[in-house]
Amino acid sequence: MTKGLRILDDVAERDLPAVVAYHLPRSRAKAQAIVAEYDRIVGLLQTNPLIRPIRRDGWRICIFRAGTYALYYREMPDCWLIAGIFHAQRDPDWIQTQLLIRESREGGI
Repeated sequence: MTKGLRILDDVAERDLPAVVAYHLPRSRAKAQAIVAEYDRIVGLLQTNPLIRPIRRDGWRICIFRAGTYALYYREMPDCWLIAGIFHAQRDPDWIQTQLLIRESREGGI
């Protein structure tokens, strides 16, 4: 049996809308490209979550072609968890803190 994909509310209700809200007034085409890229990545992960290598911290990352953003996901006991979309130039320690907070809220620790 394969594991399903779970997208945290933080991703769907905060991360992606914030990225789109930033780009929309500057370029509707760029905002639409980012949403399309998100949909493409989620579709890819539904069929092949092992496509990206696991990092030392346990997370896997998909880089958006449409912008400088990275989608963070990891394998959990019962699912593949998509936990964040962050700008690639964010402080890595800040990103790890956000991921830890989000994962702990989900009972992953």
